[in-house]
Amino acid sequence: MKKIVFICKGNMHRSPIAAALYNSFKKDDSFAESYGTMVNVEGRTGQKLSSFPTIAIFIKILKDAYGIDISNHVCAQVVPSVLDGVDKIIMIAQDDSIPDWLRSYKYVKWELPDPEFMTEEDAKKDIKGIKAKVESLF
Repeated sequence: MKKIVFICKGNMHRSPIAAALYNSFKKDDSFAESYGTMVNVEGRTGQKLSSFPTIAIFIKILKDAYGIDISNHVCAQVVPSVLDGVDKIIMIAQDDSIPDWLRSYKYVKWELPDPEFMTEEDAKKDIKGIKAKVESLF
């Protein structure tokens, strides 16, 4: 079974959306997980996305547009053990938030913005951009 890991900075937005879209649209027995590089530092470890008001817009759009519910996703820090046996790593985190130990892994870099604030229209465009990148994996 093929395993893909998406990694962003806080594991609140880009990587959970990418993993959820991947798992929803895949046509085989592969699966995706998501993690963040700064989850522990930012104090988000173990927190559900539903506990962050700024993420509510993404949760709503994914649910309404694609029938995908990420509200119960729990923010998790990337550690070496979660990368064991991974077939592909997609790095969405900015270069300055990638720890040195993680740079030794082979990964594909996706340039996607890490927004501070988005309107609903911006969030829809953001999700469509992530979806297009995910679909390029199939």
